[in-house]
Amino acid sequence: MEILPKEEILPRLKKLFSSAKKSIKISSPWIKAQPFSELIGGKKVKIEVVIRNSQIQDFLITDRDVFRILEELDATIYLNPDIHSKFVIVDDRIAVIGSANLTSSGLYIDGNIETAVVIDSPEEVKKLIDQFEKIKSSSINLNLPVAGIILNAESAISAEVLLFESVPEQTYVKIPDGEGFILGRVAVVKEINDSLFSTIFTTVSRSIFSEPQKLEMAITDRDPFFRKALLFAYLNEKNAGIRVARLEILARFKDSVENTGESILKTPMEPPGVGSPVFRFEGEDDIQDILKINHAGYPMGMPVRFGNLYNTGLNAYIDMEKIYTMHMAVLGTTGSGKTTFVRRILENLDYDDITVYVFDLYGEYGGSLKNAARLEFPDLLFPVHFDNIKDLFREYGVVFQDKSSEEKRVSAYLRKNLKPDLQITGLREKSLYEILLGAMELTDLRGPLRQELDSFIQMIEMDYTKQALSVHPEIVEEIFNFLGKENVPVIFNFSSIEDPVTRVNLAGLIMKEIFKKAKKDRKKRVIVLEEAQNFAPEKGFGDVQSGSSNPAFIIAKKIATEGRKLNLGLIAITQRPANISKYILSQLNTQAVFKLINRNDLEAVSAFFEYSKEDIFEILPFLKPGTGFVTGLAVPFGILTGIRLG
Repeated sequence: MEILPKEEILPRLKKLFSSAKKSIKISSPWIKAQPFSELIGGKKVKIEVVIRNSQIQDFLITDRDVFRILEELDATIYLNPDIHSKFVIVDDRIAVIGSANLTSSGLYIDGNIETAVVIDSPEEVKKLIDQFEKIKSSSINLNLPVAGIILNAESAISAEVLLFESVPEQTYVKIPDGEGFILGRVAVVKEINDSLFSTIFTTVSRSIFSEPQKLEMAITDRDPFFRKALLFAYLNEKNAGIRVARLEILARFKDSVENTGESILKTPMEPPGVGSPVFRFEGEDDIQDILKINHAGYPMGMPVRFGNLYNTGLNAYIDMEKIYTMHMAVLGTTGSGKTTFVRRILENLDYDDITVYVFDLYGEYGGSLKNAARLEFPDLLFPVHFDNIKDLFREYGVVFQDKSSEEKRVSAYLRKNLKPDLQITGLREKSLYEILLGAMELTDLRGPLRQELDSFIQMIEMDYTKQALSVHPEIVEEIFNFLGKENVPVIFNFSSIEDPVTRVNLAGLIMKEIFKKAKKDRKKRVIVLEEAQNFAPEKGFGDVQSGSSNPAFIIAKKIATEGRKLNLGLIAITQRPANISKYILSQLNTQAVFKLINRNDLEAVSAFFEYSKEDIFEILPFLKPGTGFVTGLAVPFGILTGIRLG
C-alpha cells in the first residue's frame, strides 16, 4: 500500500491508465471532461464508470463531453444517486482509492486538498472489485435500453411509467425484480403539457415548472446518453415527468426454477416498486424465449412461428398443441389478414406428427403449402337427405306433397339412397343422376309426376351439366383417398361449388369421417374451417340452417365439444363473428382477432378483451392489414402481432 499526496494523484493515475491492457473500473461521483481526457487518452479497453445522479446539479459538474468521450470508448455508464465512493481499478490488479473526484478541483494542483492510496494486494483489490459490483447492482446501466421508470404503481396489474424517450403503444418492456423480471405492455401513452401536468398525476410535484431552465436542460438535450442522465437526475430531485404511459403488467418471470416441471410464469401479486427502471425488450434473447411458452408458463409443446411481435423483429409463436386440443378462432374483416395468418402457421408447421384438413371455400390456399394434397371439387349437387331434394323440387316448381302412394314410393326410395354419412350413402355407388332416374322409374308411366320429374332432371342438367350430376361415386372415392393421407396438409377446395347446401353437406360428411378416425386412433389432427359462419351459423343468420338439417353445424359443434379428448382441433375462421354459432365460438380457447368494424362483430368479440385490454379492443377498427391480437391458451399472454402479407 502506498499513500499519495495531492500532487502525485494525477501522475500516478495517468501511468496506471496508460498501462491498462484489459479493463478500467471507475467510481467517481463527478467527472470533468478535461482531466478525464488526459487520463484516458483514447484507451481502448473495457471501461465501466459509476457516476452520481441525485439531482440536476450533478450534471452541471459532470458535463456532456464526458458522455461523448465515454460513448466513443464504448464505455458502460452507471448512474447511482447515492454514490460517494472514489476509486479506480486497473486490470483487476491494482487500485487507487481516495477522496478525489476525477475533476479539475480533485486532480489539479490548484484544486482541493486530496489524498489517495494505491492498493496492489490481490486480496484487497478483490474486495474492492466486489464492492464495485455491489455498487453496479444498485445502479442504472445507462447503456441498456432504459425506457423510463415506474412513476405510480396503481396495482399488481397496472402502473404508470414516466418515459425518457418516445415509446410506441403496444411495446413490451421489462422491470427487473429480485428473482427475475416483470413483463409489461405499454397500453396508452400520454403527452402532458405544463398546463395539465399538475392536475393529471397527483404523484408529480405542482411546482416543477418553477425551474424551467432545469427542465428544459433535461428534456431538450440532443445527446441520448446525456439526456437520460439528466432526466434521471431531475427525477431524483423533483419526481417530475413529461411523457407518461399506462403499463399493463402481464406476468412475472423467474430466471430459474427449483423443481423440474415448475412454471417460470408467476401471477403478479404485488405492484412494481415506484422508481424501478423500465427497459425495452428489442433484440433481447430472453423475450424471444418467453414467446415460446404457453399460457400456463411451460414450454410450448409444438411451437409454430407465424409472424413478429408488433413493433419488433422478434418472432411470434403459437402452440399447436393447444390448438389440436383446445381449438382456435380467427376473426377479422375481409382483407385484414386472418387467412394469411393461418397460412403462415401451416407453412411453418412440422407435419411429422400431425395432419391438417383445410376446408377452403374460396381457393385461398394455393401453392403456399408445400407437399399439400388438394382435392378440387367440381360444381355439383350433393344432397344428404330427402329434404334437400324437396327443397330442389320447390326451387324448380315441382309439386310434390308426399301423400299419394306414388309419391310415397319416390320419397322412400330417395330416403333410402340419400344419407348424411359417406359410408352408407347411395351416392357412393350411384350418381345423383342415376338416383333421380331410379326415382322417376317408380312413377306411373304416363302420370303427371313422371313428367314433373323428367322436366326437373332436364332443368338441373342445364344448370349443372350431366357430368356434374354423374361424378358422385368418383367424388366419394376421392374423398376417402384424401382422408387416408396423413402428416400433410389436406386441402378440400370448395371454390367451384355454387350451391351453399352442397358445400355444407360435403363439409359435414368429411368432418364426420375425420371425427370417426379421431375416435379410433386419437392421432393429432386439426380442421381449418374457412368462412366458418357459412358452415356453422348462429341461428337466424345466412342462407344455411343451424339445426339438425345442417350436417356441418352438427359435427362442428361435436368437434368443438369433444375434439379435445381426441386430439382433434378446430380452427374456425370468419369475417362475421356475430354470425357464427355462439356455442362453437365459446369453445375456441385461443383467439386471433384482426380488424373489425361492424358493431355486432365487435360486440361478439368483446368478451375476449378484459378490462386491461380495452385499449386494444378500441383500436380494432383501425388495425392495418396484417396486424392482429392473439390471446388465449396457445400464447404466453395476449400479444399484438404483425404478419407478412402476400
